[in-house]
Amino acid sequence: MNSAFLTRRFLLASGTAAPLLLPRPGRSQTVLPDKALTVLVGFAANGGTDTIARAIVPRIEQRVGRHMTVANHPGAAGAVPGELLKKASADGSTVAFMSSTTLISKLATPDFPFDPLTDVTAISLAGTWPIGLAVSPKLGIRTFDDYLKWLRVDDPKRLKLGSTASDVFIQAFSLMVGKTLGIKFEPSPYRGTVPLTNDLRDGRLPAAASGVVSLLESHRGGGLRLLMVTSPQRLPMAPDVPTARELGYPGLEDVEWFAFFAPARTPAPLIAEWNRQIRIVLTDRELIARVAQTGMTVETSTPEEASARVAGHLDVWKRHLQEVGMPASN
Repeated sequence: MNSAFLTRRFLLASGTAAPLLLPRPGRSQTVLPDKALTVLVGFAANGGTDTIARAIVPRIEQRVGRHMTVANHPGAAGAVPGELLKKASADGSTVAFMSSTTLISKLATPDFPFDPLTDVTAISLAGTWPIGLAVSPKLGIRTFDDYLKWLRVDDPKRLKLGSTASDVFIQAFSLMVGKTLGIKFEPSPYRGTVPLTNDLRDGRLPAAASGVVSLLESHRGGGLRLLMVTSPQRLPMAPDVPTARELGYPGLEDVEWFAFFAPARTPAPLIAEWNRQIRIVLTDRELIARVAQTGMTVETSTPEEASARVAGHLDVWKRHLQEVGMPASN
């Protein structure tokens, strides 16, 4: 009979401790609730946001010893998780994994279902990524300059620009690109990465501007061709793709990000514990290398830094909306 069993029997018999105070096999000590945990994602399975979430969540699950589920709730420009957090229990059992492009919709959507500053609490950043501009391989276009020449033919069908990002984001970004290039695009939002990349591959959509995490795998597989990324430097996983600044358009430089969020009423100790577990997991070299394949660069933060990033990003995009003639309604 081992000493751990004797200690457990003594404690139970004496009434000096409850069984839950003893760590369970394979579980780290954590103040997260001893129940199944849920991570909400606002886009369909197999898209960029979903892929990153499913790379991170199993590692948290392994650390905390709780069953964890990634629950996809596509629709409303990725905002459903934020809406669900407003109604969710603040016991730490439900969090959301959302992109900054989703939060931007709050600025110009009167009925946007949640306030990123008051209805949810930022836990930690997870990583940053740029926007990529891609074309269908059916066009035979090899460079960004070739694409510009192709656009200047008088054909409205050539002006379609697809995206898996939020409606407001793609409208604003399309206007930013169009204003910079002197071209008026026709935004074409998609509800998921798979239909977008399929349409690019088959030539039903001429071009798309979306998060690199939704485009890079298809670029490597030949299903689309990336012509530009909005990051400050070229991506190590796509060294052949020039940046907007290199092409002479520094005003298009843009870095978006993913972050974890909890209900606004979640107690600080639970926020701190989620933050601790997320940040530890995101130091794993294998995970860092895996998400780098999608074009994401791992970046974590304190809850306070994440909240400041949310507020600052909304301020930046409020100015962008005004610059392209889309006054913010919120």
